[in-house]
Formats: sequence, structure tokens, C-alpha cells
Amino acid sequence: MEKSNIDVKDLINIGLFTAVYFIFIAPPGILGIIPIFMLLLPAMIGLIGGIPILLLITKTQKFGAVTICGSMICLILAVMGHPWIALVLSIPVIVIADCILAWGKYKNLKLNYLGYMVFSLWPIGNLLPFYFMRNDYLQFIQQKYGIAYESTVASIFSIQMIPIIVIATLIGSWAGFWIATQILKKHMKRAGII
Repeated sequence: MEKSNIDVKDLINIGLFTAVYFIFIAPPGILGIIPIFMLLLPAMIGLIGGIPILLLITKTQKFGAVTICGSMICLILAVMGHPWIALVLSIPVIVIADCILAWGKYKNLKLNYLGYMVFSLWPIGNLLPFYFMRNDYLQFIQQKYGIAYESTVASIFSIQMIPIIVIATLIGSWAGFWIATQILKKHMKRAGII
């Protein structure tokens, strides 16, 4: 892993692409109010977020850039009311993803795909309350959205759905990164990735 020498220019790029990433993932986040979309939310974020993350990778190519970007998103969401327990999964997943990207010096296309797919697992952290604080969280949902909504959500988020959520996220993020590579070929060539 290369030493991180993040400078002011990198911080500007991190801020810019974090903002762009947040704008990209906001529409699926809003759709998450519909229970079935809540289930598919991590996959949709993986599908949509490839472009800003690939741009961040090509512009910085330094360890810590992706970690800062992902961590800032998670902290913003936590401040906005998402469960704080999400950070227990989300932040380590983001750091592992950055390590995978750094292992290939941000130029290895296969490791960039893998790194992005791992990075895209971070939204699953927001689903942890359904599994680790289930009764309290469902009661909170019932008070906020009503009994019908709560019972629908409770039936969707069973333990058996965890592998489906993970697999859907990996497929969605692979597709999202593939789309990004097709759109950003010139940037990738300039960055020495292809």
C-alpha cells in the first residue's frame, strides 16, 4: 500500500466527488421510503454511484481518498437521522475497499472493480437495526409510519434476505462500475488504468 500524501488539491477533489456522489445516491435514497426499494437500496446505490467514485479514484489515486469520501457520506446520513449503528459496518467496509484499491495502486482494473463492489456494501449498514435492534426499530417505524408499513417492512427484512441483499448489491455495483468505465474511458487512460 502506498503512503497517503493527500494534499489540498486532493481534498478539493474528495469534497467535490463526495458531493457529486451524494447527489447521485439521493434519488434512490428517497425511494427507500417504499419497502421494496428499501430492500434494493444498496444495489441501486451501487448501480448509480460508480461514476463519481471512479472519477475520485482517477483524480486522486491515493489511499484515504475513498475512505474520507465514504466516511463523510455515512456521517452526514447519521446526522440526518440514519441509525448510528450503521457506522459499525459501513466504515470498516469502506476502509477495506480503499485497501483493495490501494493494493492495485488504483490502476489495476480488476482490483478497482472489486474495491468498488466492496465499497458499495456500506449502505447495508443502515439495515443493521432490522437485525440487531429489531423490536425497538420496528416499534419506531410503527410510530412514524403506521402499523401497515411496519408489518410490510418486518416481513421483507427477514434473516433469509441478507444473502439476497448482499448478492443484489454486488451485482448492482459491478454493473454500475462497468457503466462508469464505459463512460469515463478517456479519464481512465489519462490515469493509466486502461
